[in-house]
Amino acid sequence: MWSHVKKIKKYQLLIFSYLLSIAVAFIVYINGGTNTAYPYFMNIPIILATFTNGKIRGFIHAIISGLLLGPYMPLFVDSNTMQKPLNWVIRLIFFLLMSLVIGFLSDYSKKEYEIKNSITKEISDSHMATIYALVKLSESRDDETGTHIERVSILCKLLTEKLLYLSKYAEYIDNHFIDNIFKASALHDIGKVGIPDNILLKPGKLTAEEFEVIKQHTIIGANTLLDVQKKYPNNKFLDFGIVISYYHHEKWNGKGYPCGLSKEAIPLPARIMALVDVYDALRSKRVYKEAYSHEESVEIIKEGRGTHFDPEIVDVFLENEKEFKDAFERISMNLEV
Repeated sequence: MWSHVKKIKKYQLLIFSYLLSIAVAFIVYINGGTNTAYPYFMNIPIILATFTNGKIRGFIHAIISGLLLGPYMPLFVDSNTMQKPLNWVIRLIFFLLMSLVIGFLSDYSKKEYEIKNSITKEISDSHMATIYALVKLSESRDDETGTHIERVSILCKLLTEKLLYLSKYAEYIDNHFIDNIFKASALHDIGKVGIPDNILLKPGKLTAEEFEVIKQHTIIGANTLLDVQKKYPNNKFLDFGIVISYYHHEKWNGKGYPCGLSKEAIPLPARIMALVDVYDALRSKRVYKEAYSHEESVEIIKEGRGTHFDPEIVDVFLENEKEFKDAFERISMNLEV
């Protein structure tokens, strides 16, 4: 899809450069002919065509542009004095050489960019693989199926894509936002590595003191990621990870933790994660509970609309709850096989 869009833009720029060449030729003619400085403006569409569409199309464009200022373009329009053949031929050769040089530099720059981009992606992928492995180790302590990370990542992406249709988020959510929340959602409970097993895996109800310990996982996780961010300050993925890990237990009515934020003071990625995390937790078997059905989970989320969860996000979830059910079951089945 994206490559198709880029091709369209390239052809649009090529068409624009041809129209620009025609416009330059017209300007040269109405201003008296090639004896003026106006022919130099023809360099602009040639450079544009070559840089955006490559050497071959740029070379062809240079020929056509050269001919537009060639044998039929007067040296002096008023007296109808034509150019000497050598003059327009030299100009044509200059245009061709310029397109070749620009084309070579453009191709070289693109190859260098692709190499660097490939290396960057490889490094990024290796970092993601390492982070993913560490998160898996963390989640394996209290997730019996071991598929929680994959499910919340995909369900966060699905919910965010549905939110894109709300006008208030149209300019806020884009492909980068969706990609970042998809990756960063895996980090939401990374702070649980700092919670003792006797509390994290307790089959019965937690005491008030034990629950205060559990609540610390949001702070532990966010602080851990903040330390990593000091080395990678411009990493948007880490920005999302910090926000999600720190705020995903905040509630719409302000009765969540660790900060007691309410409504839209809670960052959007955390509000999305809050609903997805609860849905997945309800539907999953844990040491302290059996799994709820999809229908039971939906009813519980309905009850939390406007108290625990952002009402608009709940509405979007309910409009697409069948799709969430299918996605949850498909992911669980595929990953457990």
